[in-house]
Amino acid sequence: MTDVPSLCHTGEGYEYVRCRANGADDTVYIHRLLYVAEHGLDELPAEYEVHHRQSIPWLNVPGNLVAVEPEAHSRHHLHDDSLASSP
Repeated sequence: MTDVPSLCHTGEGYEYVRCRANGADDTVYIHRLLYVAEHGLDELPAEYEVHHRQSIPWLNVPGNLVAVEPEAHSRHHLHDDSLASSP
């Protein structure tokens, strides 16, 4: 059985699509989908994260999103380090 994909929100305000089908339960965040739609799948390495330049988790517009390495993303949020752009 397949459920209809649903738009959901985390407690922090991030939007995601959830789809359950054949025992699988998959989630994709809207900001990742938008980044890929704008730049192409090849521009977002699987291990990279998509960062919101303005810290508004539901502001999913192309100019507000940048692909970053996970370690740099963590340092940015924990220590306010600057971020390098996507590869």
